[in-house]
Amino acid sequence: MLVLSVFSLPADVKAKAIQTVTTKPVRTSEIVLGRILGFAIVGTVLLVIMGFVGWAFVVRSVSHTHELEAVDLLAERLEDGRVVGYEGRTSLERGHRHRVEIDPDGIGSTDTTQGHRHGVRRIAGDGETAEYALGQVEGLLEARRPLRGKLRFLDREGRPSDKGISVGAEWSYRQYIEGGSLAAAIWTFEGILPDAFPEGLPLEMLVRVFRTYKGDIEKGIAGSVRVRNPTSGLQSDPFYFTAKEFTIDSLLIPRTLAATSADGGTRQVDLFTDIVSGGRVEVVLQCLEPAQYYGVAQADFYLRSGSGTFVLNYAKSCLGIWFSMLLVTAIGVMFSTFLAGPVALLATLSVVMVGQFREFIQRLFEAQLTGNTKEMPGGGPVESLYRLITQASITVDLEQTPLVTAMKTVDTFLLAPMRLAASLFPSLSSLGTSDFVAGGFDIPLDLLAAHGCETLGYLMAFFIAGMFCLKSREVAS
Repeated sequence: MLVLSVFSLPADVKAKAIQTVTTKPVRTSEIVLGRILGFAIVGTVLLVIMGFVGWAFVVRSVSHTHELEAVDLLAERLEDGRVVGYEGRTSLERGHRHRVEIDPDGIGSTDTTQGHRHGVRRIAGDGETAEYALGQVEGLLEARRPLRGKLRFLDREGRPSDKGISVGAEWSYRQYIEGGSLAAAIWTFEGILPDAFPEGLPLEMLVRVFRTYKGDIEKGIAGSVRVRNPTSGLQSDPFYFTAKEFTIDSLLIPRTLAATSADGGTRQVDLFTDIVSGGRVEVVLQCLEPAQYYGVAQADFYLRSGSGTFVLNYAKSCLGIWFSMLLVTAIGVMFSTFLAGPVALLATLSVVMVGQFREFIQRLFEAQLTGNTKEMPGGGPVESLYRLITQASITVDLEQTPLVTAMKTVDTFLLAPMRLAASLFPSLSSLGTSDFVAGGFDIPLDLLAAHGCETLGYLMAFFIAGMFCLKSREVAS
């Protein structure tokens, strides 16, 4: 679409085909709008086709099942010999297996492996002659609707802290809490109502682990989760779990909870009556094993307030691609009204590239003005070239010599027009919502509405600019 949009109008002007149109009672706005709409329709048809192909590829890539036979199961019996359930393992498919737990009625499920699970049911027979069938993949093609909270930390002494511990990782997105101490990560959730969560709080979490020693390789790192009243401080007894790295774990906090008082007595409390205060509740995470660390970020703990449809979520993601396609088409048509085809192509690519790095350019310019090298190390283009030639690390501040001062001054003047262009032109990367689909989260409708309004505004601006540029251009020889 980019090539068509930038070469179509210049080719018609060169071939003198457009002068037969402009000599008739046709407005230049109709020519520009017609080109944009025509190319947009062609691109939409191609996007629909590719969308269906992509959907089929996604479904096919995750669809699989496992086999489970009676000989793979071990019966769990009471002292009197009664069978209370079965456990075992499935067959190996696509490089993984699942552990299975089945009740005496033949209904069960697998554990979560590689981010998904399967339902299990008995279809025939009983005991050693039973036949089982596993259901389709659950947990991958989802559209979760999270209710997120605000994160704060306690240090190893239990005192409030702005952030957790740094374990030396290059990416400082997650902060760590020390195990076997009073260190904790606390999320405060708001808007907790009984009507929204009638069965309890469906908590979902993603916990990273940093090990200072290997420990037991057959066991994970244990931790605990508690819910606490943010006003009175009343908290429930801990829910124990084992961290599952790179996998979203779920925990349902029931309506009725056990709470231990200061004198050691245990009583039953109601989640919404005793723990939730004014629609607010705190979730406290602790690592229980000394010399081990839990790493979390604010978005890693959330309450699942509902679920959308993956098909609709995929379609909304394609809508973001459609917005980007419309903008690229409009930019190409605008530049083609006053530039030759190759030059218009280069100009369109430049605008798209500047928009793609909008946030980076803005942060780099602000760091250049404030001198905050920790925010964006490395400096501007001239300083970066100097560091490449001298093999100087970006983490080391340059000595404040007249040459370095001159380089920083030149970089500031070079970055100023780039920042202006980045602020004026659209950022196609901000319109993309594929991360939501890949992470299994529902794309909010208000976000799509904001992207749609932004796209419409840029389309109107490019259309008006293209109309006036074509109107002021001599198209006839």
